[in-house]
Amino acid sequence: MQINENQPFVPVILGGDIGAYSLAREFHEQYDVHSVVVPSVMTGITEHSRILLPRPFAQQDDPAAFAAFVSGLGREFGGSNGAKRPLLLLGAADQHIRFIATHAEELSEWFTIPYVGNAELDRATEKDAFYELCRDLGVSYPATVVHDCAGGSADPAALEAELAAEGVPFPAIVKPSDGVAWGALEFAGKKKVHTVASLAELTELTANASNAGYTGTLVIQDLIPGDDSGMHLATFFSDRSGKVRFVSCGRVIVEEHAPGALGNSAAIVAQPNDTAVAEGTRLLEELGWTGFSMFDMKLDPRDGTYKFFELNPRLGRNHFYITAAGHNVTRFYVEEYLRGGLAGGEELQVAGNRHLYNILPLRLLRRYLPSDMKSGVEELISAKRYSHPLYYKKETSPRRWFYILLSTVNHYRKFKRHHPAS
Repeated sequence: MQINENQPFVPVILGGDIGAYSLAREFHEQYDVHSVVVPSVMTGITEHSRILLPRPFAQQDDPAAFAAFVSGLGREFGGSNGAKRPLLLLGAADQHIRFIATHAEELSEWFTIPYVGNAELDRATEKDAFYELCRDLGVSYPATVVHDCAGGSADPAALEAELAAEGVPFPAIVKPSDGVAWGALEFAGKKKVHTVASLAELTELTANASNAGYTGTLVIQDLIPGDDSGMHLATFFSDRSGKVRFVSCGRVIVEEHAPGALGNSAAIVAQPNDTAVAEGTRLLEELGWTGFSMFDMKLDPRDGTYKFFELNPRLGRNHFYITAAGHNVTRFYVEEYLRGGLAGGEELQVAGNRHLYNILPLRLLRRYLPSDMKSGVEELISAKRYSHPLYYKKETSPRRWFYILLSTVNHYRKFKRHHPAS
């Protein structure tokens, strides 16, 4: 397919995962427009679609080449300099947001960019800076030690003393403060997030990371007890003045546990969360944030508080839970950035509808329903208030639907191999 020259604006979406496709679907549902999607490789998510034009680019780890390619898309779809067609530049992953921020000056010749700059990204998304902000504002977060890998592997005795002083026991969670740099690393056993059972495992991990070239910091945290269903998320939209205008919250049912997908939600129930709304709003307005953001947090059964883990500077991979519950996220981009500002006054809008986002076969999902969510989830299923982002009736290719069927059923194999932690 091609983009019609009369289409009023064009979303250009960097990435090719389920979050990128969700955005293309949401633009199509809300505005009947087609998006340009830029994956690094073609997969079944972007192949044989009637709602998007894929423009794969493999060298996304080469910033100069990628910037030249994206600028070329701007020239192609933006029209002549005398009468440019509006183009929205969006990213599906953290590395895309960092790329856009770094190259904003040259890309803004063609694109409207609904993201903050590098300085704001650093303060909000580097985990040690984020936890410092939480501490200053009195927002709960897990007991944390930050280890700097620039100096090489950790001294075990010094690290053990620091962990004890901050109250971080074993087993502990270890994750990079710079997720983009971490994603570029290669070493045996690397995961998105590590769980270490001992000081020996921790020092081995710090050595492996340093030897692989990681010079950022590692965040070592108290492992909050409980299964996946203790995880919660909250997605916010802040207008260009930094005022929070919308929030939608959700509770996770189960996450994926394969090493490359660890922490990705497989099923979410959209539902209100007053604590997340209040705490997240305080953090964002202190930051002066603009555009979308998403917080991960976990309910700590030991003290009943929500512990904030991080701020994602974009819509989450599984943000379709918001649209499925009645608030199409693309409206916020278009109204605020292309049409002069959000409609409906300046009051904070809090989503209240309950809806089930789910990418698993229902039979598999039911295996992982926690006892306190079983009846509520079954009610949503009975009422047909559940959605899968790839199940879009406007898609008519049999090859595409065959891929969706196989990918859905494939979760049985993935969950058997990488059983969710209990």
